[in-house]
Amino acid sequence: MTRIKVHTKAPTFFRDCRSFILAVLVAILLFYALWSFTETAWTNLSVSTIFSNTTTDHCTSQPQSLNRTHDPPEPTFYDDPELCYTLDKPIDNWDDKRKSWLKLHPSFADNIQDRILLLTGSQPSPCKSPIGDHLLLRGFKNKADYCRIHGYDIFYSNACFDPKLCNVWAKVAVIRASMVAHPEAEWIWWMDSDAIITDMDFKIPLQRYKEHNLVVPGWPNLVYEKKSWVAV
Repeated sequence: MTRIKVHTKAPTFFRDCRSFILAVLVAILLFYALWSFTETAWTNLSVSTIFSNTTTDHCTSQPQSLNRTHDPPEPTFYDDPELCYTLDKPIDNWDDKRKSWLKLHPSFADNIQDRILLLTGSQPSPCKSPIGDHLLLRGFKNKADYCRIHGYDIFYSNACFDPKLCNVWAKVAVIRASMVAHPEAEWIWWMDSDAIITDMDFKIPLQRYKEHNLVVPGWPNLVYEKKSWVAV
C-alpha cells in the first residue's frame, strides 16, 4: 500500500515575521556601526578645527576696543567730592573738564567726533497690556540692532533718577546722568521707546550740527515762536 506523505507548510504570517525581524536586526546593527563611527570622528574633531574652516570675510571689522583699564594717577573731575549726577547741582566749565579727561584717556579721544550714545527707556512698572511689554521689547531690539550696525553705544533706563522728574520728564535726568558718566560720548541721542528706526542705513549728518550743542526736531514756528512743547 502506497504511503501518502503530507507536507505541512508554515503559515505565511510566520514567514513574514521572521523576515521582518531579520531586517530589523540588520538595520539596528548597521545604525550602531554608523553611530559609533560618527561619534568617534566628532570626539576627535576639536572646536578650533570646526571654526578654522568658517569664513568671516562677510563680517565687518570691529573697531579697536577702548582701553577701559587705563586709570592715570592725575585727578579728574570724577575726583571732585562735589560732583553730582543729578540736575540740582550744575557743573561749571564742563567742556574744559571733559577735554582734560579725554587728554588723560587718549584711546577714548580717537574718532570722538562720530561717537554717539543712544539713550532710551520706559516706565519701571509693566504695561497694562502684555502687548505693550512685547512692543517695548521689539522697539529696543530695533534700536540695539541699529546701534550694532553703526557702532554706537546704547543705554536703556527704566528708573526714575529724580523724584521730581518722572513720567515723560524722566528723560531729562537720564540725559544729565549719562553726560557725566560718559564723557567719551560726543553726542547724546535720546529716542523714545515707541520710536522705530525704519531705515537702518540712516546716519545723522553730524557735520551739519558741529557748531551746535543741542539739536531738537520739530516745527520751528511752534518751537521758537509759540514756545509749544507739543511741537517737539
